[in-house]
Amino acid sequence: MKRILAARPLAQCPGLLAALRAEGWQAEHLPLMAIEALPQALAALPAQAARADALFWVSPSAIDIGWPALAGMDLAAKQLACVGASSAKRLAALSGQPVLHPTAGSDSEALLAMPELADVAGQNWLIVRGQGGRALLADALAQRGAATAFAEIYRRVDGAPDWAAFDAAPPDAVIITSSEMVEQLFRLAGPSRTGALQCLLYCVPHPRIAERLAAFGAARVVTTRADDAAMVAGLKEWFRRHP
Repeated sequence: MKRILAARPLAQCPGLLAALRAEGWQAEHLPLMAIEALPQALAALPAQAARADALFWVSPSAIDIGWPALAGMDLAAKQLACVGASSAKRLAALSGQPVLHPTAGSDSEALLAMPELADVAGQNWLIVRGQGGRALLADALAQRGAATAFAEIYRRVDGAPDWAAFDAAPPDAVIITSSEMVEQLFRLAGPSRTGALQCLLYCVPHPRIAERLAAFGAARVVTTRADDAAMVAGLKEWFRRHP
């Protein structure tokens, strides 16, 4: 039986783990990173949202943590945006309104390429995210004449993987969904496991993550679309070709 580890925030894992198990594989969560809400930032979020013309949600964690703080607000006149079809579906279900998201790609670059963002001069954009992260979207919007602000409503903290269990039964593949997670994996595993990590098969939803893995010496990477079904299908095809 193939053993697959999913390295993504725990709240985002149930559907992926279920899909992996439906293929007859042993699927487990790899807790590289935990997400902690920041109460003060959440308390300030409604006022920030009220001043904004558009709210961009950087990640599923931003949606899950931030949306409850806006319960009861009328956001019908505001543009909601995110990247990734799954995030858009989740946000649309919560808000009851359309969500702008790219279909040709699942990153800030793809969002910025959309015609709806060609003319944002004079708009106020609020970027809801965790502490840190890329400045690309904010910088590009500012260059196009928009005012941008951040609502950093959560922080990332180290997880605590069971490395003894990892060493005893190395996985057949690891699904890893951000470049930050790649950094976490190699840092938390320690130098003694670098060789083993470089030999693993990885499944990732973006070429940028594949490039980060390659920089750490990983040679086997399957790159797919950013939805659970695509990642499962990518692994299934790899295992079919490499029995």
